[in-house]
Amino acid sequence: MNQRIYNFLNNQSKRTKTLVIIISVVLNGVINLAGDKLGIPLFLDSIFTAVTAALFGIIPGLLTGLFTNLFQELIRGFPLYHYPFALVNMTTGIIVGLLVKRGYFKTFFGVFLVIIYTALANAFLGAIIVTIVFGGITNEEVDYIVKVILMTGQSIFSSAFIARVFINLVDKGIAVLVAYFIYIQVRKKGTIPN
Repeated sequence: MNQRIYNFLNNQSKRTKTLVIIISVVLNGVINLAGDKLGIPLFLDSIFTAVTAALFGIIPGLLTGLFTNLFQELIRGFPLYHYPFALVNMTTGIIVGLLVKRGYFKTFFGVFLVIIYTALANAFLGAIIVTIVFGGITNEEVDYIVKVILMTGQSIFSSAFIARVFINLVDKGIAVLVAYFIYIQVRKKGTIPN
């Protein structure tokens, strides 16, 4: 990794953290929007939430998750669809930040557990939000799976949860693996920012 990037990440000033959060929010929003435009059946809105949490900890990760969803509302003309899911994105920041701090990025099995925990938490919270706020259907690609599961006699919550587990395993797998590889590159240069 470039020495300037490493030095930037190790600078623990509030200004540096704020700039990283802003860049991460914009990248999350742009990647999510691009994924939607390309019809990719993933959320792709928390990659840099995981990166920020892995490098800087729980609070910067949580803030990145919160502001990502607010930014998505802004760039899409405030459809009032994304802000309820801020809790889900914030949870990614909390889980990744906490588990990295506890040493889960030291082994591949630990990384696997971060993916599993993050995916399950996101699927559970997403299903609750979809069930309560949207009645089970959000007009996203995931709803095709939800509708199929509903036809088997499952409840709205169960259908929304099961559909989201599979998608989140891939989606959060991508986010956590990107965070892990960036974390490892920074770690090779010296100490990881706390």
